[in-house]
Amino acid sequence: MAEVGWDGGVAIRSREAAICIDPDSQATRYRHLFISHAHGDHTAGFRAKFATKYATAATKELFEARSGAKVSGFRPLEYGQSAKVGDIRVRAHDAGHILGSAQFEVEVDGVVVAYTGDINCVNSLITEAAKPLECDVLIIEATYGRPGIRFPPRERVYSDILKWVVEKARSGAIPAFKAYPIGKAQELVKLLNEFTDIEVYVHDVIARALRAYGRRGIGLRAEPISKLRGRDRCAVVERSYASLSWLRGAATAVATGWALFAKGVDGAFPLSSHADFPQLLEYVREARPKLVLTLYGYAEEFAEAVRKRLGIRAMPLEAAGWVKLSE
Repeated sequence: MAEVGWDGGVAIRSREAAICIDPDSQATRYRHLFISHAHGDHTAGFRAKFATKYATAATKELFEARSGAKVSGFRPLEYGQSAKVGDIRVRAHDAGHILGSAQFEVEVDGVVVAYTGDINCVNSLITEAAKPLECDVLIIEATYGRPGIRFPPRERVYSDILKWVVEKARSGAIPAFKAYPIGKAQELVKLLNEFTDIEVYVHDVIARALRAYGRRGIGLRAEPISKLRGRDRCAVVERSYASLSWLRGAATAVATGWALFAKGVDGAFPLSSHADFPQLLEYVREARPKLVLTLYGYAEEFAEAVRKRLGIRAMPLEAAGWVKLSE
């Protein structure tokens, strides 16, 4: 018998083995851990003792750059490659979210389970859109899964950012962005490098991550903030949770999908590395699952939308208990 459920992460158990995808604690009891990408809310498994960790090499490198920790018990799992744990086979696919982010296609007892992790379904300057995985059971993120959440075309968001940067720089202000240090920050640096001649300064964590991108052929030019000496025509990219009160003459902007609802900042740009509601729904349609289990964000709202609009059985994973995949 094989089954899937929430057990401090997405757990899949069979007659012979058990795995956990994106555990939420390093104290997980599972000994085979699959980590989808390097954002902090998905990487607790890298700190687990006595466990084997599977992820892309880029995900491991970005985690180490951000955290300063070293990963032990690591087995690289690149796109198109598979790993076998007992009678469970796991194959990695590009999730389009950040560098190295992976979807996982799990085969067990003749059933295919797809786990999207965090997905981006449109091309960006540094990532390619995730492709839907046909499956029997789909476990899909619902970060922006509320009906009505729709992002503008990415090209329009890029254009709006560049216009704001040029306007602020011409006025003598320093355009300063608050963004996730892994993924979004690098996309902003790439945008500024490609379409402006403005020097870019970034937090040290972001700078370390830039080097990981560079080793994979994604050239990004930026200097650590510590080297900033009040130069004209420069821009700053800081961590999303950091204060910019120290930066005199700054005009502050946020770049995140949540900017759709942002208040109290000079600039707010809905630049997201997640799929919006229409994209999530289209992913489900193309994956053609018999069952959809939603996770994160608007899990209940998205499950209801899948049931009503697509006629597919759907429910939040954390409320589903253990779901049998085979007898």
